[in-house]
Amino acid sequence: MPMYLVRWPDLSASFVQAEGEAHLLDILDQVGNPDNCEWSIYEGPLFIDFRLPVEWTVQGDRQRTPVAPEQVVLGDVDRLANGNVVEAIELSLADADDGYETGAEVLRVAFPKLHALIERCSETGGEVDREVALPEVDLREALYAELERFLRGSWRRAKLEKKTDAISRLALEMDLSIELARTYGEIAPKQHSAGRDVEKPLEEKPSTNPPLFRISNHHTEDCGQPPAIDGDGAGKYFGYFANQYGEQSVFVYDHATCEASVWMGDTGWGKAHRVVDGRPEGIILTESEAVWIRACWLAAAEGLRREWE
Repeated sequence: MPMYLVRWPDLSASFVQAEGEAHLLDILDQVGNPDNCEWSIYEGPLFIDFRLPVEWTVQGDRQRTPVAPEQVVLGDVDRLANGNVVEAIELSLADADDGYETGAEVLRVAFPKLHALIERCSETGGEVDREVALPEVDLREALYAELERFLRGSWRRAKLEKKTDAISRLALEMDLSIELARTYGEIAPKQHSAGRDVEKPLEEKPSTNPPLFRISNHHTEDCGQPPAIDGDGAGKYFGYFANQYGEQSVFVYDHATCEASVWMGDTGWGKAHRVVDGRPEGIILTESEAVWIRACWLAAAEGLRREWE
């Protein structure tokens, strides 16, 4: 699976592994609109350190003497104890030649204007000098040049706001790329037509009818108690999903409150994740999960589904 180096419209870049550009777009959309990004397959050096934010020391350390467990002293662990451990992990370039070369290659590919300035100022005239001094005036000029894609994106969005077609309005309202808006736009009518009678009051449905769809919880007890959701609930839209590993998810949109939530077994059934503009808060999705939630949102959200009627 290729590794992509993605340059965002601001002064940042990301390494992203994806099966192809369509998959890449869907992954980037979890963070922001990828319309103004540029990317290429990265084949350069890669040496990155991951560090837990904990200081530790060895008391009474003596050379050529094995360290006893009681000599190891841990410092403050509050960042791990009181927050998300994954988010607390610190990343940095490795303190080695390949670590430096990783940063140099990212600079060359993702920030070419700044890289060109460094090359001009480098006394070696060859590879980037590690200690090169950059004149502030020239540095600011290079950084402004690096923000050109941000300015282009601003103009592109202004043009999009003037368009009235359904795809453009969808892309604008949900901050999607045009390509993703077309993809979700093709999915939404099918989802909507399959659930048109979801808003019928409960009393209109004969209680003697056999269930249309029934499925049990496939997750272990460690995932918690699954939500007890009545699919005949009035004024609500329901969606069900299971990925290739059998991990289950349930989507519910309440037309009375215009709010949506998704329960996912792999993240723990006990927590309902709020869905805003088709994106759930606080979780990272696979490509198929993201597409499913977007399709449910488009089919259910009152303000958007009129586009497809």
